[in-house]
Amino acid sequence: MIPRKLLAIKLRALGDTVLMTAPLLELRRAYPNAEIHVAVESRWAPLLENHPAVDKIWPYVRHSDKAARAKAAARLAIRLRDQHFDAVVNFHASPSSAMVSRATGARVRSVHFHGHKDKNQYSTVNIPGKGTLKPIIERDMDTVRALGLEIPEGQMPVISLKQTEIYQAVARIQRDLNLPNPILGLTFGASRVTKSWPIERFAAVAVSWCKMDKGSVFAFAGPDEAERMSEFLKAVEDIIVNEIPNEQERFSIRNRIVSETSVPLRQLAALLSRFAVFLGNDSGPKHVAVAVGTPTVTVFGPEDPFEWHPYPTDKHPYLFVKNLECRKDAEPGMPPWCGVTECREQHKCMELTGVAEVLAECRRVARRETV
Repeated sequence: MIPRKLLAIKLRALGDTVLMTAPLLELRRAYPNAEIHVAVESRWAPLLENHPAVDKIWPYVRHSDKAARAKAAARLAIRLRDQHFDAVVNFHASPSSAMVSRATGARVRSVHFHGHKDKNQYSTVNIPGKGTLKPIIERDMDTVRALGLEIPEGQMPVISLKQTEIYQAVARIQRDLNLPNPILGLTFGASRVTKSWPIERFAAVAVSWCKMDKGSVFAFAGPDEAERMSEFLKAVEDIIVNEIPNEQERFSIRNRIVSETSVPLRQLAALLSRFAVFLGNDSGPKHVAVAVGTPTVTVFGPEDPFEWHPYPTDKHPYLFVKNLECRKDAEPGMPPWCGVTECREQHKCMELTGVAEVLAECRRVARRETV
């Protein structure tokens, strides 16, 4: 059956949402005349605007309270059922999103729980590769392959920016921020503190970038990371005061390191598209940078890059300290992983990655002509 109206669901984090854009493109290639709807978390929904595979977006507001979350999922299911979808693909399903899939009434449902031992509840098709160790993006692709499509490995996520958004980003960089090339985009956020490289080292890379390449740095953070941004700026100032004796050079570097919090997602994506390189922890903004074509450098710590870094390392290198015995939370046969929120092993997975090697990778992959 060739679906005329299809729903894709992924009610997860920022990085998950960006990765979903790759299988969405495969759905569009396979079904060019189909009407494709997407249900995603409301915070990340703007990134799917203007995407060539998306005809309509259904935002889902995720609540911290479990009961409120269940009610929101039920309300979404009722609205979606009225759409009479022919098929549903549910990437990285959860019990609540699987329930939404079933409630749509679609005859064909490809529902993929990524857990190797989890049953694919309410799926009407068999998901190929179930139980096989794969990157997250390939598990998402298997959800589409279950419809009978042949899709090669290695497809990349894409965020589609409007030309006006790019023009506005260029004007902001040149006119408002006055940032010279090459520009290093930088963020230090992570889903938990143990996945964060020391903020003083991000500051050291920022200052060194300005000194060695005569470029500039755009540091950004989320609305709940204002305190961390203050820590970063203090670390930058300490380095400038203690290591740069020339007052004129101090002034110049201070003016070339700018910071912002709460940048709207599409504006951030447009800005990232104009930067020479992006540096960060293993977090959502890295995937945004990849999806707009910007080289990235990622510092991994507790978790092996295998699942969450499906990108070619010539343009998107990562730094990862291998063979640490403290990564012992993974199930047999899975990549090394540590799930602690407070490290008692001197945070070796992050502390053993130095400023010089991170800076060297940033300089190696950076584009020299951007804005």
